[in-house]
Amino acid sequence: MIDKSAKWITSLREEIRKECGHGWMVRGIGNGHVQKVQLTIRYKNGERDSIILGPKAKRDPDFVPWVGTSAGWILHVSKDISIIMKSQEKSLAEAYELLKQKKKSDSYRDLDWGKLSRKFKIHKTSNGKKSSRVWNRNYRTTIDRTLIILINQPKASNGYTVLKTLVEHHGGEPGSASRRLRIQYAAEFLRFAFKNGADKSFLPPDDLTLLIGEKAPIKKHKNDASKPISS
Repeated sequence: MIDKSAKWITSLREEIRKECGHGWMVRGIGNGHVQKVQLTIRYKNGERDSIILGPKAKRDPDFVPWVGTSAGWILHVSKDISIIMKSQEKSLAEAYELLKQKKKSDSYRDLDWGKLSRKFKIHKTSNGKKSSRVWNRNYRTTIDRTLIILINQPKASNGYTVLKTLVEHHGGEPGSASRRLRIQYAAEFLRFAFKNGADKSFLPPDDLTLLIGEKAPIKKHKNDASKPISS
């Protein structure tokens, strides 16, 4: 039986080859449903070199699995490694170690959230005037508020806390459409940020139900007409 790769895998591999070179390859390895990400370079002389991207232990909170939602992050890291290898003439392992050290030394506040938000806007409005109207109507205010939280709230150092703070400041009624959409738009931006260099900790929860909340049940009032008439 022929193993056909998912569309996101085919697309990711094409992007990596385009950005890094034809000898660059990625795949999932390991036992079980959740696999690690392996990056491999095949050199012109036929030799190969491989590393694991992200923590090797699956229990590590920063572990990045071989799934579609990790594709943007994998591409971003691969491009950074490629640049270091070419500019500093480092091996694959050396380049990745330098990249990890740089990311570790960069503080939370050093991340350019403003640049990421502008990049997100371009991503959402690249399809013309209709997309621009959708951005202004749906995304602009929420992303601006999320940006303020990310820049000015030092304790908002992960995706859940960012969304929780957004709810506390601008939430709206639990379970309302406005609150649900506000959380969804902000979560979309945080996922985009992860794909473009933010730490995995900034990913929003998979289930946003608790943050969105539930509408309060409608209280039923007894009909006065149904009450017995006192004599």
